[in-house]
Amino acid sequence: MKFLLFKIILNTIIFCTEFDYFYKKKDTLNSIIDEYILDGSLAGLQLAVIKSDSLLLNESFGYSDIIEEKLLNKNNIFRIYSMTKPIVSVGLMILWEKGYFKLEDYVHKYIPSFENMKLYDNQKLVKSKMRIRIIDLLRHTSGLGYGWSGNPLYDLEYNKVWTAKTNQEFVELAKDLPLFFEPGENWRYGINTDICGYLIEVLTGESLNEFLLENIFKPLKMTDTHFKISHDKIHRFTSNYSFDNNKQNLKLVDKYNDTKYFNVSFHSGGGGLISTMNDYINFSKMLLNKGTFQDKLLLNETTIEMMTQNQIGDLYYPWGDGMKFGLGFSVVVDQESSLANDTNGTFGWSGAAGTRFLVNPKHELIVIMMIQRMYPYPNIFDKLTDIVHDILKINTKF
Repeated sequence: MKFLLFKIILNTIIFCTEFDYFYKKKDTLNSIIDEYILDGSLAGLQLAVIKSDSLLLNESFGYSDIIEEKLLNKNNIFRIYSMTKPIVSVGLMILWEKGYFKLEDYVHKYIPSFENMKLYDNQKLVKSKMRIRIIDLLRHTSGLGYGWSGNPLYDLEYNKVWTAKTNQEFVELAKDLPLFFEPGENWRYGINTDICGYLIEVLTGESLNEFLLENIFKPLKMTDTHFKISHDKIHRFTSNYSFDNNKQNLKLVDKYNDTKYFNVSFHSGGGGLISTMNDYINFSKMLLNKGTFQDKLLLNETTIEMMTQNQIGDLYYPWGDGMKFGLGFSVVVDQESSLANDTNGTFGWSGAAGTRFLVNPKHELIVIMMIQRMYPYPNIFDKLTDIVHDILKINTKF
């Protein structure tokens, strides 16, 4: 009993010392963030740092809406776009643990229209030799992509899927898309997690929103994570911007109180969620704690470890030397690479409006950033994490 009490007191002293030191050194973080906001590159930014399950920083900078000069605060709701993917991937793996499917199962076992996918051979569509497996969807090796390849043979077709009004309609359109390669032969970022979202609906008979609410959002107390904004929360929604290169300033693309997120019927598993910093902190804590949040088990430790390890082998991953992809997350596999920017085993993902997070299991570290600027956006996240590493004396190369 005395030893346990001593350990609790010692851990408290260590945390208080670490927190005080971090707080005193955070001016460097503040000055960099202020610079991006003052020069008009960003409307606002939220940054959270969690170390050893303790919140060291959760601060807001700038505006949720520039014209109205509404200050950003920790309760604001952001469009997290592709940071939806890790959440939906976790949801699908919850069903995997319960025995609903096997990772090696062909997708057409559950979605029959995916049995006869095609790809181009000398500009002629031919039936693919391989079939897409569920693991291919989770790790983006299915051959499906997005409509930004620069090749009109693909892009014109891929852009059609975004006219869908429901998840089922999306999949019906997706079945006719040309694959970029035979399933399993390469890695390409694409609409895979949207298919995972519909697969959850097929397996459970529930809507994706209902499933996520009961199995992830409620257990993790993610009370502000949804596919659409409710009218009683609209004052907390951020406006979204893009950067006008000609005028060198931010341009409004979605006003917080006049937004497409009022009426959403297609629940995009690949990029449809809105969320808050506090909600995503809870999700990230669950990941850091190997599937557990406040004594609630969402996934087994072995499943989290599998999802956050390299699952694409030697396949080329184009988004950073020293990086690979797991099941829903990018993963650092070579920390000595100049682009890895973190220690081996660190995983995370980002969204089209600049939101980004990382989880570093080795150092029990979480860093989350929320912004509201559409791609391309400045790479401020790596600068901020470098400073966080420096303050906490984390050497990412050893």
